[in-house]
Amino acid sequence: MTYTFTDHLHNYAVWTVARAVQRNFTNTKNIKAAIEASDLRSLIDNKKTFTIKNFDDFHRMTSHKIIRKLKSLDKGLNNKATYGRAAKIIAIYIKTIIVIRDSGLSNLAKIAHPPIDRILLSNTHKVYRDFGLDKINWTQLNENKYFELIDKLRTINLDYFWQLEKYWSPL
Repeated sequence: MTYTFTDHLHNYAVWTVARAVQRNFTNTKNIKAAIEASDLRSLIDNKKTFTIKNFDDFHRMTSHKIIRKLKSLDKGLNNKATYGRAAKIIAIYIKTIIVIRDSGLSNLAKIAHPPIDRILLSNTHKVYRDFGLDKINWTQLNENKYFELIDKLRTINLDYFWQLEKYWSPL
């Protein structure tokens, strides 16, 4: 069997996702199985142009597949496999396979949701206090609360949604 660049990129993306979400959550094997149960990998070679609406629809469908798979793998994840965690899996995967690969300039890089976590919310709150971001626990977001947050963040004047990560820092 040939090991392709697509395989290589997928494996690296799974690793980056696992590092970003697995603390107090689950293991890399479960995260990989959940990603592979979704349609995320198809984005690597797919040149589809997304609108905000059809990306959000794709996001919802993909999140539900990830959540279902995680819950089927480990009953201990029933309360931990939230929409917020599934959204971060999607965001880190897309950041790795699309945003970084395409230097942030592709159609999907423009509209894909950035990875939401405590650091991003806390730092963004310092500038956009009216959003109430300091009160949000990203790991507990359900679908409706997640999209309420995304709608607020979309009101920030950015050329590309990934640019919101100027408020994120690994420190």
